Amino acid sequence: MAEHADQSAQIDRSTDGVEFTYDWYRRFLRRLTAAGYEFCSFGDPLGDRDVVLRHDVDLSLEAAVAMARIEADLGVESTYCVLLSSPLYNPLEGEHRRSLAEIESLGHDVIPHVSTHAYWTEGEVPDAAAIEQRVDEERTVLETVVSPSDAVSFHRPPPWVLDREFDGFRNAYAPKFFSEIGYVADSNQRWRDDPSFVDDLPETLQLLTHPGLWGERDAGFSGRVERAISDACTRAGRATRAEFLDGGSVR
Repeated sequence: MAEHADQSAQIDRSTDGVEFTYDWYRRFLRRLTAAGYEFCSFGDPLGDRDVVLRHDVDLSLEAAVAMARIEADLGVESTYCVLLSSPLYNPLEGEHRRSLAEIESLGHDVIPHVSTHAYWTEGEVPDAAAIEQRVDEERTVLETVVSPSDAVSFHRPPPWVLDREFDGFRNAYAPKFFSEIGYVADSNQRWRDDPSFVDDLPETLQLLTHPGLWGERDAGFSGRVERAISDACTRAGRATRAEFLDGGSVR
């Protein structure tokens, strides 16, 4: 990337200090595009200056929609990973079904974000067939909402899914997407501690963000998590009151 460093540095220095805002994210994507990077999916062949852009939707589907719209405005395609076991949102609920449908309609992939922790306790190591069965079950559920590709992302991945290929699906942590290329993630908002990564991106990489960590205004990690909890409780309360108290009937 050295031959492109000076060029990208001249393009936009406004991303030097990382802010977890939609405005910063938009500028970051523009900087990547101006530096010659192209965005692709897990099903595409990877070459120099290719980025597989992935989003693990752990906290907020609303934030995922906001990022999907930004990307669509810039002509960027990415992959959104849906946590069916999330305590904060229900992908089968009407509002969230519409959110996922919108993300897909904007040209993005929507795939399962499978939590192995929902099926196996710490210390258990299932065989490949058991893992593939659970993945297939979750994909079948997600197919009632969108049309997922054959890729899968794992939530808080245990060591036994890292650097591993599976017959039944395309693993986001397979070597060709993980150890054999660059892997850059915003987990726990770690980019704040090392903003220099913007100037030192690998030639080919998987770039992971968590939409719930981003917003209109900058906020810290714990603040984003607490806000996601509050929003989920408010939404659940509103829906429950509407169904059971405000004119709804139970038979």
